[in-house]
Amino acid sequence: MTARTILVADDDRLVRESLCDVLSQLGCAARSAGNGGEAMEVLEHDRFDLLMSDVEMPDMTGFQLLTWVSRHCPMPTVLMSARSDPSLRAAARSQGAIDLLQKPVQMQSITALFHSLFDGRPTR
Repeated sequence: MTARTILVADDDRLVRESLCDVLSQLGCAARSAGNGGEAMEVLEHDRFDLLMSDVEMPDMTGFQLLTWVSRHCPMPTVLMSARSDPSLRAAARSQGAIDLLQKPVQMQSITALFHSLFDGRPTR
């Protein structure tokens, strides 16, 4: 059985590292990208089961990355933002994101998300 692979795109190194640590505790193989362009480069070469992306990054927004992903390598995507209001969550969902998680992302939110997405689904 292969671990679920998740790409975390966030310009904050501490956020990336902490999310990757939590995902590793859940048995995932987590990789990180420091911005949207770096995430696109990684996604052009490797396949992932999930993308978790910050909304506000210096080179592009998480919404722009979500649009690119939906065209080039469709996969479940979760956006994250410190500004998690209902209109931003609605916009994320209307553009194809599974959800918008409020930062700092809590362990129980990631665990619940992981189980709702992957419980009962076969791994690659």
